[in-house]
Amino acid sequence: MKNKTKLLASSFFLIGILPLLMGCNTTREASKFRLIMKDDYCVSNINGVFSEIEPSFNNPDSLLENDSLLSNGFSKKEILVANATGMIPVIKQLLITQNDRPVGTMIKGPGLQQRIQEQLLRVKSIFDELQSELSCETERTKRAAAYLDGYKTKRANNLTIAAMFAGSATTVVPVLVKSSKPQNTIVIGGAIVSAYLGAKLLQSGHNKVDFTYERNLLSDIWTDTKVSEEYPAFIWQLMNRKELNTGNNNLSLQQNIKKRWWSIELNGANTHTLELLFKKGGSYSEDDLQTRTMLLGQLETSVNLLSANVQSCLLSIQKKLVISTK
Repeated sequence: MKNKTKLLASSFFLIGILPLLMGCNTTREASKFRLIMKDDYCVSNINGVFSEIEPSFNNPDSLLENDSLLSNGFSKKEILVANATGMIPVIKQLLITQNDRPVGTMIKGPGLQQRIQEQLLRVKSIFDELQSELSCETERTKRAAAYLDGYKTKRANNLTIAAMFAGSATTVVPVLVKSSKPQNTIVIGGAIVSAYLGAKLLQSGHNKVDFTYERNLLSDIWTDTKVSEEYPAFIWQLMNRKELNTGNNNLSLQQNIKKRWWSIELNGANTHTLELLFKKGGSYSEDDLQTRTMLLGQLETSVNLLSANVQSCLLSIQKKLVISTK
């Protein structure tokens, strides 16, 4: 009888430390993953490459209202895109050469056309880099969320298995141990172990991971800043012109994105969540990571649409200039 009692007591001891033993490897994996997530491998060089692309005018409204040379040949959207991408001086030079035909066009025209073509390629390259960075950040955030989900599942499985062993052992105690005192001790011990495992199982959804980033492309969208530190100046001007937002001309692209976030994903969000999402990161839960993924996905889609609209306008401008110089 004593041997049976000792055996059962040993079994409960093993069951009690089983979750700890099973969690050691998971904890090591978690520590390694946190180090990986602190390395922001998605940062591009969009503010360093082609830094010469600057808007021709910070406030292009005067161009729309007073510059007949431009307004007679181009739409409002085309003028805004040309201004943001720094092409206004070259376009005006090319238009003026028409008055010097044929000598002016023959000498200056090809060189100016080449400058416009080069600027088109620069603009496309920067948009490509921005889109790639957003795509990378979305993937990185999904990866962290998937890790937490897997960690939660693995931990829950370990605790469930341990709880099943504890419950099974407690059930067979009355059969194997006839003495009431050791029987009661083991049953109470088993109940305590089961309760502990159940409590740990309830906490399995509270796991977090340290998730930081060097540049937060969500931040300036949320703060309504006039001068962006995260986006190239010409892209930020494009994102803040109501005329270039295809979805709602009463709001700029930046305003429209923020409105969608505030209405759905961030409706009722507390200060801690907002600081986590729009500053330099911190300790993220799986829900926080999923929210960040949705915000990045919406921003990426909006930037893709803006890029397509800008490319379309620039090609239209180039086509009109080619026709006008013939």
